[in-house]
Amino acid sequence: MVDIKKGFNDSFNLLMHHKNIILPVLCSIIIPFLLIFLFLNLSGLNPLLKQFVSASNEFDQQKSDYLLNKDNIDDENYSKELVNYLGKDSRSSTYNEELAQYLDEKDYDWSSYKQLLNAKNLVMLVVFLFIGIIGSFYFSCMSYAIIALTIKKEKFSSGELIATTNRFLFKLLSLRVLVGFIVAAPIIISLGIIASLFFLNTILGALSIFVFVILFIVYIITVTLRLIFATPSLYMGEPGAVKSIKHSYDLTKGHLKQVLIIFFMIYGITIFMNSFIGQPLYGTYSNLLFEPHWIKISINLILVLLFLVLEAFVFTFEHIFLFYSYIDFKEIGEVTQ
Repeated sequence: MVDIKKGFNDSFNLLMHHKNIILPVLCSIIIPFLLIFLFLNLSGLNPLLKQFVSASNEFDQQKSDYLLNKDNIDDENYSKELVNYLGKDSRSSTYNEELAQYLDEKDYDWSSYKQLLNAKNLVMLVVFLFIGIIGSFYFSCMSYAIIALTIKKEKFSSGELIATTNRFLFKLLSLRVLVGFIVAAPIIISLGIIASLFFLNTILGALSIFVFVILFIVYIITVTLRLIFATPSLYMGEPGAVKSIKHSYDLTKGHLKQVLIIFFMIYGITIFMNSFIGQPLYGTYSNLLFEPHWIKISINLILVLLFLVLEAFVFTFEHIFLFYSYIDFKEIGEVTQ
């Protein structure tokens, strides 16, 4: 039986004693934010979006001022306005239509966006997307490498870390491609079968979709659980992509309940991070991009950096916990044998 509490304690202690291992994850998170900032400013989008955000905030302020004024409670349309405002993200709300009308009244220049849709900006967007994908993947690979080296208690320099990362780049890419193929291949085959059944009989095709959805959910859950240790296996044993997938599959055989607990622990941490770190981070970053006052810009910048570090800590903790869980499963498997 895997000791979840021990895994948590070991992960936390390792992270506290080696805080530098968050740096690769921190870099992988910072890259997209930095590229978004550069693209908005270099493309000319930032001034237009600042005007849009400013006008949107003015409109929202007017709505909230009206609803918070006690003298307006007895108005005939007050209840409708309140429901409309509280549900402004729903399709039934007319909030967005009213906002669009407000922007038109403010003579917001929508045509300026067409001028920015040019070859230069499109090329820059493609280049930035490419840099973002490559950079995030590289530092993700480095994150796994530094965790594996630290757990193994191997001393390494920055140059040796880079060399180790470079050595694992193709292996990790191969692993991701193989896992993607394992997931996608049965889906593509099933879609072909469904299309054939639809051609033969519409009712039979419709029923096959229902069966396919159920089987798809079961298949995805099973594959996710059975291959959960493929990445730690790749870095801790260096067996190659195919062998690491097989090793994870064999390791989790007969232990799906314990794997499910580990999965839910990691998933729970992810939900916590998105709720208490991710959402405030993106909101604060948006304020940083479009805030006109330098004092508020400085405050938002500090908050963004704080949230980035916190998110890097949580992401790294998840990775470490997965590695320690793999080690525990491997030890159990060796004892069983």
